[in-house]
Amino acid sequence: METTQRLRQVFAWALDRLLPPACPLCGLDVPRLGACDGCLEDLPWNLSACRRCALPLDLADSLCADCQRRPPPFERTIAPLRYEFPVDALLKEYKFAARSSSLPALTALLCDAARGLPDDIDAVLPMPMHWIRWARRGFNQAVELGRPVARQLGVPLSGGVVRVRHTAFQSGLDARARRRNVEGAFRVTRPITGQHVLIVDDIMTTGQSCVHLARALRRSGVGRISVLVVARAGGV
Repeated sequence: METTQRLRQVFAWALDRLLPPACPLCGLDVPRLGACDGCLEDLPWNLSACRRCALPLDLADSLCADCQRRPPPFERTIAPLRYEFPVDALLKEYKFAARSSSLPALTALLCDAARGLPDDIDAVLPMPMHWIRWARRGFNQAVELGRPVARQLGVPLSGGVVRVRHTAFQSGLDARARRRNVEGAFRVTRPITGQHVLIVDDIMTTGQSCVHLARALRRSGVGRISVLVVARAGGV
């Protein structure tokens, strides 16, 4: 059963790559940013957010209460969208059903949002995935999203960090369980090239995966860390 599902995912991925580009939301032509103008206007843009963790706020570029009380080990997060419909459905289709037709839109949005990052980033690190999950899914969505960002910034796509624990999915867990779920999950296996590393992922919910990954990077000697994700949830 698992082999059959995997073959279907591979076929869907290949078919999406062969089909002409179209808006992943309405199926129309794609003039810019991987989606049509009408759908882009209707997306839940994250225009007012905490400058440190990108939590949606009423006041733009301020700090949320959590970041004021317990600053995370990264200094800047950019999430162009809020994790709401239709973004949530789009990301789930891409990640769990291997619908790569949405990838051009997602990477275009990320590359456009990357213009707001600090200009001294010198490495991009996709959120590591445990090898068991990678084998089942066949790809790491963070790698696919991070590659064009690194290319645009003109910096290397970094490795050197592994996910050593096969953790449960963060979705469905409360904030305390999310923290426990990713404790000790990451290990730096070789020196990281770059003193300002950009972590790239698809979604930030409570941010605990990024927090624990950033702590591992800091322990290895990385001086500065920023985060770029497609969408930010409203918090749990």
